[in-house]
Amino acid sequence: MKNISVLSRSILVIGSLLVIATYFLPLWEIKLWAPQYPEGLSIQIWHNNVSGDVDIINGLNHYIGMKHIKAEMFPEFLFLKYVIAAFILWGLFVAYKGTRCWLLIYCISIVLGGIVALADFYRWGYDYGHNLDPTAPIQVPGMAYQPPILGYKELLNFMALSIPASGGWIILIFGASSFGSLIMEYVRAKKIKAGNANALLLIGLSVSLMSCMKVKPSIVFGKDDCDYCKMKIMDNHFGSALVTKKGRVYKFDDLNCFRGYCKEKPATEIDQEYIVAYDQPGTLVLMKQAFYMQSQEIRSPMGSGVAAFSTQDACKSHESKFHSICVTYPQLQLKN
Repeated sequence: MKNISVLSRSILVIGSLLVIATYFLPLWEIKLWAPQYPEGLSIQIWHNNVSGDVDIINGLNHYIGMKHIKAEMFPEFLFLKYVIAAFILWGLFVAYKGTRCWLLIYCISIVLGGIVALADFYRWGYDYGHNLDPTAPIQVPGMAYQPPILGYKELLNFMALSIPASGGWIILIFGASSFGSLIMEYVRAKKIKAGNANALLLIGLSVSLMSCMKVKPSIVFGKDDCDYCKMKIMDNHFGSALVTKKGRVYKFDDLNCFRGYCKEKPATEIDQEYIVAYDQPGTLVLMKQAFYMQSQEIRSPMGSGVAAFSTQDACKSHESKFHSICVTYPQLQLKN
């Protein structure tokens, strides 16, 4: 059996030892935002406990019939510390054996372990969000409250975000590094051409980036309220949204409302700004990449008279209709 390089062995040893930190760091985090909780609530899942705003969330969950979150509802806490220990020893053992075959088996075990972990998380989330108390004070027929496995999800007036916490990122980065080592070992043995190896690394990197990528917000027309004027967002030709650096989403029915909100709360740390494309009703596009037309003939909800377009061609095609010209965002002249 072919031996792996010193670099690959070092990655296994250092990564395995770093996993020890997961005994002292949270593995997963679920964040919640709502109009009454603009700064958000959060739950951190550790290897043996849950922490964060558990009492507040349990109080809210009582009204819709969800179970109270407590450590006793997670039987995994009884043995997860042993699973982590086995994962650490397993990595050190593979580094000690130092062969490509053992590294391949190790990477396969990581994939299988990840599938089992996600399936178990889904099973818990399904039970937690679907098995509700039939006598709860608030009942919405057909509504379930299953949290997302990964990413954003709207639950009534709450926005939920499920992501790895610091301990989870350590495991994910170590797993990705192990796969990178495996690919490079096969390249070194010339069993994979360098071009194919680069493609595999690129695919792996793309998957990692996609898992970390921020999800574009969405507006539910006829249901969501404007965070500035508090009116219902109704017209799917207009609307905008901003996402803060903490992941909080604010929605607006008109560009005037968006600008008014930003003027009143200049300290808001904005990460991304979106606007509805007039030519693609209901679709949000990046605000600074869109093209605009401003005219008294454009009947926007709060009087900005501005329509956004996804492309310059789409914008120019409406010039005769609105008797105006296509401009970029910095060229707009708004009231706020």
